[in-house]
Amino acid sequence: MIYTELADTAKLRLLADDNKFHDRAERLVSLMRCSGVVPTRRTSLWGHWHKLLAAMIVTAYDEQTTVDITTRRKGTFADVGLTASMIKWFDNLVEQQMLIPKNGSAKAQGALLLSASLTEEMQ
Repeated sequence: MIYTELADTAKLRLLADDNKFHDRAERLVSLMRCSGVVPTRRTSLWGHWHKLLAAMIVTAYDEQTTVDITTRRKGTFADVGLTASMIKWFDNLVEQQMLIPKNGSAKAQGALLLSASLTEEMQ
Protein backbone atom coordinates (compact mmCIF):
# COMPACT_ATOMS: atom_id res chain seq x y z
CA MET A 1 0.00 0.00 0.00
CA ILE A 2 1.36 3.45 -0.86
CA TYR A 3 2.83 5.26 2.14
CA THR A 4 0.30 8.11 1.90
CA GLU A 5 -2.64 5.69 2.14
CA LEU A 6 -0.93 3.89 5.03
CA ALA A 7 -0.42 7.20 6.83
CA ASP A 8 -4.07 8.19 6.38
CA THR A 9 -5.31 4.82 7.61
CA ALA A 10 -2.85 4.82 10.52
CA LYS A 11 -3.94 8.32 11.59
CA LEU A 12 -7.55 7.17 11.74
CA ARG A 13 -6.63 4.05 13.67
CA LEU A 14 -4.62 6.09 16.17
CA LEU A 15 -7.73 8.13 16.92
CA ALA A 16 -9.76 4.98 17.59
CA ASP A 17 -9.95 3.32 20.99
CA ASP A 18 -8.07 0.15 20.00
CA ASN A 19 -5.75 -0.79 22.85
CA LYS A 20 -4.20 -3.73 21.01
CA PHE A 21 -3.26 -1.51 18.05
CA HIS A 22 -1.79 1.17 20.34
CA ASP A 23 0.16 -1.45 22.30
CA ARG A 24 1.70 -2.93 19.17
CA ALA A 25 2.58 0.54 17.86
CA GLU A 26 4.20 1.51 21.18
CA ARG A 27 6.23 -1.71 21.26
CA LEU A 28 7.41 -0.97 17.74
CA VAL A 29 8.37 2.60 18.71
CA SER A 30 10.44 1.19 21.59
CA LEU A 31 12.12 -1.29 19.25
CA MET A 32 12.91 1.46 16.74
CA ARG A 33 14.36 3.69 19.46
CA CYS A 34 16.48 0.88 20.93
CA SER A 35 17.88 -0.07 17.54
CA GLY A 36 18.63 3.53 16.54
CA VAL A 37 16.09 3.74 13.72
CA VAL A 38 14.54 6.87 15.21
CA PRO A 39 16.36 9.27 17.54
CA THR A 40 15.85 9.14 21.28
CA ARG A 41 16.55 12.82 21.79
CA ARG A 42 13.70 15.32 21.83
CA THR A 43 11.01 12.66 21.88
CA SER A 44 8.53 15.18 23.24
CA LEU A 45 8.78 16.98 19.88
CA TRP A 46 9.15 14.00 17.55
CA GLY A 47 7.36 11.24 19.45
CA HIS A 48 4.08 11.64 17.59
CA TRP A 49 5.91 11.13 14.27
CA HIS A 50 7.60 8.00 15.65
CA LYS A 51 4.22 6.65 16.72
CA LEU A 52 2.74 7.42 13.28
CA LEU A 53 5.60 5.57 11.59
CA ALA A 54 5.03 2.58 13.86
CA ALA A 55 1.29 2.76 13.26
CA MET A 56 1.90 2.74 9.50
CA ILE A 57 3.95 -0.44 9.83
CA VAL A 58 1.38 -2.10 12.09
CA THR A 59 -1.33 -1.14 9.59
CA ALA A 60 0.70 -2.70 6.76
CA TYR A 61 1.04 -5.86 8.86
CA ASP A 62 -2.70 -5.97 9.59
CA GLU A 63 -3.57 -5.38 5.93
CA GLN A 64 -0.95 -7.97 4.86
CA THR A 65 0.61 -5.57 2.40
CA THR A 66 3.92 -3.91 1.68
CA VAL A 67 4.98 -0.36 2.47
CA ASP A 68 5.34 1.28 -0.94
CA ILE A 69 7.66 4.28 -1.10
CA THR A 70 6.88 5.86 -4.47
CA THR A 71 9.09 8.93 -4.05
CA ARG A 72 12.05 10.05 -1.99
CA ARG A 73 11.38 13.74 -2.59
CA LYS A 74 11.15 15.57 0.74
CA GLY A 75 8.72 18.14 -0.63
CA THR A 76 6.23 15.41 -1.51
CA PHE A 77 6.29 14.09 2.05
CA ALA A 78 5.66 17.62 3.34
CA ASP A 79 2.87 18.17 0.80
CA VAL A 80 0.93 15.18 2.15
CA GLY A 81 1.40 16.24 5.77
CA LEU A 82 4.30 14.00 6.77
CA THR A 83 7.72 14.95 8.05
CA ALA A 84 10.61 14.69 5.60
CA SER A 85 12.55 12.81 8.29
CA MET A 86 10.43 9.75 7.51
CA ILE A 87 12.60 9.12 4.46
CA LYS A 88 15.64 8.80 6.71
CA TRP A 89 13.73 6.61 9.17
CA PHE A 90 12.54 4.30 6.39
CA ASP A 91 16.18 4.09 5.20
CA ASN A 92 17.22 3.20 8.76
CA LEU A 93 14.55 0.47 8.87
CA VAL A 94 15.98 -0.96 5.64
CA GLU A 95 19.53 -0.70 6.99
CA GLN A 96 18.49 -2.54 10.17
CA GLN A 97 16.77 -5.15 7.94
CA MET A 98 13.38 -4.57 9.52
CA LEU A 99 11.99 -3.64 6.11
CA ILE A 100 13.30 -5.44 3.05
CA PRO A 101 13.11 -3.80 -0.41
CA LYS A 102 11.62 -6.10 -3.03
CA ASN A 103 13.90 -4.57 -5.67
CA GLY A 104 17.08 -5.30 -3.68
CA SER A 105 17.90 -1.64 -3.14
CA ALA A 106 19.96 -0.47 -0.18
CA LYS A 107 17.52 2.41 0.35
CA ALA A 108 13.80 2.63 1.03
CA GLN A 109 12.44 2.59 -2.52
CA GLY A 110 9.56 0.75 -4.06
CA ALA A 111 7.78 -2.04 -2.21
CA LEU A 112 9.18 -2.79 1.24
CA LEU A 113 8.41 -6.15 2.82
CA LEU A 114 8.13 -6.58 6.58
CA SER A 115 10.90 -8.77 7.95
CA ALA A 116 10.22 -11.90 9.97
CA SER A 117 11.67 -10.34 13.13
CA LEU A 118 9.42 -7.30 12.72
CA THR A 119 6.31 -9.39 12.23
CA GLU A 120 7.16 -11.45 15.32
CA GLU A 121 7.28 -8.24 17.34
CA MET A 122 3.73 -7.35 16.24
CA GLN A 123 2.09 -10.66 17.09
